[in-house]
Amino acid sequence: MKLGALLVALLFLAAGCTDVRQRAAVRAVESQVGAKATCTKSPRITNTRVFVCDVKRGGAECDRYRAVLTRRGFVVTLEASRVDCVLPPT
Repeated sequence: MKLGALLVALLFLAAGCTDVRQRAAVRAVESQVGAKATCTKSPRITNTRVFVCDVKRGGAECDRYRAVLTRRGFVVTLEASRVDCVLPPT
C-alpha cells in the first residue's frame, strides 16, 4: 500500500516538472522573438528537453521555432517561416 502511494506521489511530481519546462520553453521563445508563443506539451512521465513552438505572424501563418533545453537554459532556433499554425501532436 505504501509503495502504491509513493508511486502516485512520484507521478504527480513528475507531471508538475514537465509543465514547468513547457512554460519555460514558451518564455524563452517569447523573450527571443518578442511575441506570444505556443509550445508542444510534455508527455507526463518523460523529461522532455525539446519543444516545438509556434509564433503567430498574422492571419493563419506562424513561424515555427525549436526550443532545446541545455545546461545553460533554452537554445531557440527558427525552423520554418510562414507555416500553418498547427503544432505536432504530443
